[in-house]
Amino acid sequence: MEREDLLSTLNDAMRGVENADLLDGKVRAGRVKSRLLEAHPPEASVDGVAHLLRGLAASAELAVEPLGEDLWLLLGSDDAFFVDTLNTRFWLLHSTASGDDLERLHRRHVLPNARLDKAWFSRQQMHELEGERRWVRSSFSSDELQPGQTGAVVPRRWRVQVEGENPNELLELVSREERYRAGAALTAVGAVLTGPSGGRADVAADYQGGFVASGNDFHLVAGLLWRTLDRYEEYVHGLEASFRLGVTATDEMGISLNGEVATIEFPHRVEDLDTLVANLFTCKEPFRLWAVPREVAVGQWEANAVDLHVGHPLRLEVTSSWLRVLLAPDTCGNTLARLVANLQHRFDARTQLSPPVAA
Repeated sequence: MEREDLLSTLNDAMRGVENADLLDGKVRAGRVKSRLLEAHPPEASVDGVAHLLRGLAASAELAVEPLGEDLWLLLGSDDAFFVDTLNTRFWLLHSTASGDDLERLHRRHVLPNARLDKAWFSRQQMHELEGERRWVRSSFSSDELQPGQTGAVVPRRWRVQVEGENPNELLELVSREERYRAGAALTAVGAVLTGPSGGRADVAADYQGGFVASGNDFHLVAGLLWRTLDRYEEYVHGLEASFRLGVTATDEMGISLNGEVATIEFPHRVEDLDTLVANLFTCKEPFRLWAVPREVAVGQWEANAVDLHVGHPLRLEVTSSWLRVLLAPDTCGNTLARLVANLQHRFDARTQLSPPVAA
């Protein structure tokens, strides 16, 4: 199967065309769900990708087979999952399986694999997703990081969906209110894509790299996915280029220090720093960080952490006013992308990196 054949197959499914002969009917008619994944195969090659996919398939009890150049099929008893690995580090997974079945695969087998992670879109990247906006969703919960906070500065929980004309502007208007500002994270957007020949697709996208598409032209969706992948790759590489710390030898028998310290100035002061620090390094989703933090001065903590995605090291320093992140020379930039996105949804929607990196 060539890539164009896959797009045609998904196009037919999205248009409601049944094909009982294709993979024993496991490509169902209906909405197409796609996921943008960040992968670290043992090597950036076809063999490296094959090794990682076979391990994933074995854990999920799925059959795996190559479909064509850089295309793979994961086949279960009821569902088919297509994986496009043209970019060996940033993959696209497509399926017409139910949302619950896809989420189950993702939660039980993709995320526990140390070499795989979601894409984590920042607020800016969510704003920049293509299409004519029909709705935006904001969802925020501070329970994981600030369970004891009073709600005077940060809402404990918040969930709202804005529909109609210019929904982005309406959400921005609400977020200007002092008591809503910290919770107005941009979690998901719904948009319409239109083509020159009457093609149309309705696409919902969330900040964890998930897409759901319906309509009559999957080629429009595929274009959006690839352009989003390219921008996200540029963002992650930009994080690595800016914030990986290292040294190089100079001609004068000395060394040169490279890289910046990533700094997050907290938009509001942390009321209970000890609890935030304890909850940041639990190894659990979504932060996936393990460390034994220590208080080096009153109100200042540091942690030599390990990211459970790939197992790369990083150092974090935390006070009630700021967080600093020092990436090792090989630490994955997706670690920092995940940290920023989840702080926006669990600490303060206004969280951002300094110096900024183009998203």
